[in-house]
Amino acid sequence: MAAGTGETRLTVLGHYQVAELLGAGGMGEVYLAHSPSGRAVAVKVIREDLAAKPGFRERFAREVQAARQVSGAFTAPVLDADTTGPTPWMATQYVEGPTLADVVNDRGTLPADEVWRLASGLCEALRDIHRAGLVHRDLKPGNILLAEDGPRVIDFGISRVVDATALTQSGQILGTPLFMAPEQFRTPRDAGPAADVFALGSVLVYAATGHGPFDADTPYAIAWNAVHEDPDLTGLPESLRPVVEPCLRKDPAERPAPETLLTLLSSRRERRAHRTSAREAALARTRRARLRRGALAAGAVAGAALIVGVWTWWPDGGGDESPRKPLATAGAARPTPTTTPAPVRLPGWKPWTKQVRTTMDPPDRMLNCRYQFSALWCTGNGVLAARLDPLTGEVLWQREGPDRGPAPLFELTRSATFAAVYDDGTGTGTGTNPSHKIWTFDPATGDPLLERVLPGTETCGTAAQTLFCTHDGKISAWDAGSMTRMWTAASGWELFLPPAGSPPGSRVHVVRRDPDQRVVEVGEITQGDGTLLWNRSVSPDTDVVTISEKGYVYAASPARQDMTGLTRTDRRTGAEKSVELGASEELLGIVGDVFYTHRGGVISAYDIAAERLLWSSPTLHEGFSAPAVAGDRVHFTAEDGTVIALNRHDGVALWERRPPKSTIDFSQSDPPPSSQLRAPVIMGDVIIAPAYDSRIHSFLAPDPATPPRSKGPSTTAAR
Repeated sequence: MAAGTGETRLTVLGHYQVAELLGAGGMGEVYLAHSPSGRAVAVKVIREDLAAKPGFRERFAREVQAARQVSGAFTAPVLDADTTGPTPWMATQYVEGPTLADVVNDRGTLPADEVWRLASGLCEALRDIHRAGLVHRDLKPGNILLAEDGPRVIDFGISRVVDATALTQSGQILGTPLFMAPEQFRTPRDAGPAADVFALGSVLVYAATGHGPFDADTPYAIAWNAVHEDPDLTGLPESLRPVVEPCLRKDPAERPAPETLLTLLSSRRERRAHRTSAREAALARTRRARLRRGALAAGAVAGAALIVGVWTWWPDGGGDESPRKPLATAGAARPTPTTTPAPVRLPGWKPWTKQVRTTMDPPDRMLNCRYQFSALWCTGNGVLAARLDPLTGEVLWQREGPDRGPAPLFELTRSATFAAVYDDGTGTGTGTNPSHKIWTFDPATGDPLLERVLPGTETCGTAAQTLFCTHDGKISAWDAGSMTRMWTAASGWELFLPPAGSPPGSRVHVVRRDPDQRVVEVGEITQGDGTLLWNRSVSPDTDVVTISEKGYVYAASPARQDMTGLTRTDRRTGAEKSVELGASEELLGIVGDVFYTHRGGVISAYDIAAERLLWSSPTLHEGFSAPAVAGDRVHFTAEDGTVIALNRHDGVALWERRPPKSTIDFSQSDPPPSSQLRAPVIMGDVIIAPAYDSRIHSFLAPDPATPPRSKGPSTTAAR
């Protein structure tokens, strides 16, 4: 379970000292706490507004009982619980690691070998759960923690004892539709262990491809697909099909038991281990022969190498586009010895560089790219939308658009690729007749589906695959595929647009302005009909930067381009956290509760939950994109297109990668503003980076265990 930085409303639960809020779900909250001996535990607590409701305590008690019955290497054991006190809670082993959902969302899909290892751990977990006479009923990426020693299945909140009477009413469906078996939609009370096996198959498809086997735009369509349609296994490696396909059979009786799957997975591991042992033995013999031949020469030059300390380079395989790795020398600062994991890369990937055609002349700006549905999607000035193969860089299709003005809005569903361009009526940005022109394309072929103009729309944005626009003091919602109006509501509010390059969100946030056009109130409306869910006042002297999915409002003062402080406000309680800066800095972006700034080429990281500076790292660059965080690295695109990586914990420079040759002479021009710089796409250790001239290049991140070619040390704040 990844540690969080949220505030806690509790201080003590039983004999556990509560440290911080890790997350919240539909039934309760999860806190990091410590036993009297200092042992870290995860404590799940029923929400205060639910604890008094009939049925919830009984349901929570059943969850505790169910979780206690399961004890295996791939589940989190229950350590303690209190289901009858004023605040019911359950303490389990604290597992350090992100959820599978977070890993796929933040870093991309898993290679086939990692999915096989994941499958082995999940099969063993399901075997233990079923042996205890339980059915989990909600196996999904958000309930799977990826620890260093294997996955952990958590959250038995809707599990049930096989053949026991369910607490749920007849016809009530519990679970997550994207990972539910057909019988859970038809007769949910009759769903047995085979439903968990079906969910396992769906989870493995998601881990390997980034999408579920029955994805659709609504829960009802997902249910229809699961019951009636064949699974969509697009992008699934062939080696995984023997495991996945049997799990997704419609008839529960035809699905294999976890024990059967474990036998299949184990036999493959044994074959691979045998091949690996033979290969390693051959390599060892080769190394010994080379050592014997090179021992004399190595001894002769050892002393000179220790004194001089020269950087030596060698290719990292894959041709001229491969990144170069520095060899450690006595003159370089050596990192703490660690075991370096194998690079996380996509199967079949090789380094590549491509240029996307554009109507711009010259094509000076960067494209904005993201990875979704097993493809790379890019948009920008002169390019409405382009689909690329992330393994080879091949441009599968693209559609050109206006070459000036704001970059297009972009949304993607499984049935349509959507792009929208703002037009003020003059092309200069000073007109009084605003509108948005909308295009949709077939995501597979790029064939046009429809084209439409929405007159009077001042601002538009997307959330949950829906288009929302502000016009005439109101907000309207439009289906992104058919462009039919769904509703108009929220009079007096306008759509809040998150910073450029932000990942697609699932919530619709709005703002209200005073006569001077300063934001004085923020809120959230429902996707279904535009009803206001909540609202909170903010200081008009601040610049609202973003509103997180958890409900935190982040505001810079006085503005994000000239910031001297940042405030985080909890929209539910009004509690504030703030950081004051020593000088004006430019905000680059916020990831979790860490915000990144730069001033004079120095990048800084601040933890707003702890209200302190984490580190500052000097660079030789003048401008930076928003941050892209993956694992222990934070990445930026610099003003000349160079991708830099820093250690996100202490700011130490890890590596830099220069872009393909550009027609732009940066020595003769001012650096572009940060708003025009696009963050790289991080897929494990594969980096896909936009550059000028509408170029995109993909390379393998250099080994982080090797010493960086840093021009200067970072300044780490005292802890």
